[in-house]
Amino acid sequence: MIRLIVSEILTICPTTGKKHLSEIARKMTKVYPVAFTDVIEGEIVGSGYDSLTKQMISRVDNLRRGSTPLSLKRQLISTSEGEDTPPRKRRLDTYGCINWQPIRLPTDETLESQKHAQEQLKKMYKERCRDTKSIERMMRTTFFTQRKDIISGLETSDLTNDWPYLFEITGMKTHFKELTGMDIDDKAIEKKYARVISYLKTSDKTGKMETIFREMETSSKNVADVNAAGFFQLLVRYFNEEEDQMFHKLDPTTLPFEVDCAELPRSSPLAAEYFMLSVDQTIVNGHINAFTDALVLMFATCYCLNISYPAAQGATLEFLQR
Repeated sequence: MIRLIVSEILTICPTTGKKHLSEIARKMTKVYPVAFTDVIEGEIVGSGYDSLTKQMISRVDNLRRGSTPLSLKRQLISTSEGEDTPPRKRRLDTYGCINWQPIRLPTDETLESQKHAQEQLKKMYKERCRDTKSIERMMRTTFFTQRKDIISGLETSDLTNDWPYLFEITGMKTHFKELTGMDIDDKAIEKKYARVISYLKTSDKTGKMETIFREMETSSKNVADVNAAGFFQLLVRYFNEEEDQMFHKLDPTTLPFEVDCAELPRSSPLAAEYFMLSVDQTIVNGHINAFTDALVLMFATCYCLNISYPAAQGATLEFLQR
């Protein structure tokens, strides 16, 4: 339905904007309130047509992606080291970002000062510095160089060495905010977890989620983490998607360098004591204590490193995004 409607809209007006799509969504919802109004537990959510608007916006964005010079995601480029050098991945994508490729350094910054700040960050990380304000400030200052390294196709293992805080919760949130212009508000997300869980509990007529609900009730972990882990598992189950490529079980004593990322069995996040995040079969963070942080890091990494959602969890991650 969305594809057909957007196709008709773009045929009439190729430069359709958000305000136009929002008005169309409003009129559609007014004519067909039962089918289109956003309702949870009998209450209208937001304007009542936000989800319809966002679906049309996403469809328009997707149709326009091929017309931009930077529309090829992770485009393969040849290096300048010679014809025999194999091509390497270069991450190229502006989708959903407002500052994908900064064109100039911040005021009063030079390449030398950026390098100095980068070395300071590496030193702080080595000394286990947890001064959140300082980390945020320096990550904002060096955002230009971070993006330059990411876009150039620097390998994930090199990124973890050059920008270790990029894969920590504070650094990742800072980079995500600079990239997309949006804050990841943990408190707001937690409220949505509970609301979605409540809805799924009342709508599970077949009992396919019963095991997860029972595991949530008997878990000894804190409520916020249980809700976050349960929320994600319930979504995967609701959309009939596979967990195998998302959750992997390890012995609690396993160290990051001991992990064989290519041969990991699946596990339940509700039973885990701590988490690791892997990107391109590289452990980029091996000491995440809360599932909420693990989920935020995993989601934000897709944007910050321009990684496509895994096909097996596409619907779940799209829902999380919205």
